[in-house]
Amino acid sequence: MRAAGLTVAGISLDTAESSRMWTERLHLPFPLLSDVDRHAGAAFGVIRRIGLGGWNIEFFRRATFLVDARGMVVAVWERVKVRGHALDIMDVARALEERPPHADAEGGDLSRAARESRPA
Repeated sequence: MRAAGLTVAGISLDTAESSRMWTERLHLPFPLLSDVDRHAGAAFGVIRRIGLGGWNIEFFRRATFLVDARGMVVAVWERVKVRGHALDIMDVARALEERPPHADAEGGDLSRAARESRPA
């Protein structure tokens, strides 16, 4: 991904310290950012809430967002399957490079293709 000019980061509800420990423990090749206030999760629409007995549990639904150099989300994968996922991202990123400069800022067909690239 780095060779293709893509930067990868994860976001977690855990504290910064916990995220750092998970990054080290799992030898993640990317940073795991902390969102304890849930601002990023709410903005991206990935917070899932379930009730379990008298408890309410919140967690992030796994999703991938491809953001271009302008900071625009150009593709979204809402159903992530780990196997082959990086290749799907690379395919869409390459297609973005080939898009004409006047192409739809929201990603148009590319966003739709990303959503459908890996059925659940």
